[in-house]
Amino acid sequence: MKVGFIGAGNMAEAMIASLITSKILMPHEISVSDISADRRGLIKQSYRVNVYSKNQVIPGVADILFLAVKPQQLSEVLGEIASNVGHQHLVISIVAGKKVEFIQSQLPQVRVIRVMPNLPCTVSEAMSVFCMGGTANTSDRQIASKLLSSFGKVLELPEERFDAVTALSGSGPAFFSYFLNQMVDASVKEGLSREDALMLACQTMLGTSRLLIEKNLDPVDLIKTVTSAKGTTAAGLAVLDKSDVSAIVSQTIRAAARRSSELSAS
Repeated sequence: MKVGFIGAGNMAEAMIASLITSKILMPHEISVSDISADRRGLIKQSYRVNVYSKNQVIPGVADILFLAVKPQQLSEVLGEIASNVGHQHLVISIVAGKKVEFIQSQLPQVRVIRVMPNLPCTVSEAMSVFCMGGTANTSDRQIASKLLSSFGKVLELPEERFDAVTALSGSGPAFFSYFLNQMVDASVKEGLSREDALMLACQTMLGTSRLLIEKNLDPVDLIKTVTSAKGTTAAGLAVLDKSDVSAIVSQTIRAAARRSSELSAS
């Protein structure tokens, strides 16, 4: 298996690092192209992979092509590689907001899988959601799952769910961090140092997530477990309920999903 990355930004770099660390691929099996000489130099020095300045080289040295460029660059990139790809290529796109149909219209001869990863892939804790293009096959599904699982969890969903996925897992790290930061600031007002408050908040979020996952708990059940009548948790939850935080969260996810839909249509 030979894998190529067109674009060497932070997300691509995180994937490359995980694929090598997990020993799914050896450095010589990975090729990367990027317009930035600095990025090429960094990737070459850090991971000992093959690097190129021209995108059209990648289809000649890899059979699995990751598209990891900015959305506004995609049309140009697809034009550059169009004459170099064929039926032997599987294209895996992590380009935000660009549907399978768009890529397939530019590269009709390839199989396409679209992926929505998220930033925690940089610490091998990604939540990656993928959908299959019409010509992608069972073997492609297995390959994508294997590669993506090297840096986190993997889930297959139909493409019509991707706006909701983008809002929840794509934007979610920012939303969770926003709420965590508010908790830290509030705790500082109660006398904690920011350093201590940040450690407490981060570890509590991490531990809560692991508890929910490993014990297969519903969040509502965990809330009930932590909350005792007339206790501290109940007092805090009463404020959240009175402030209608659930409505605010719903509006937040809806706004992000709508924006995702708008970007996909542009």
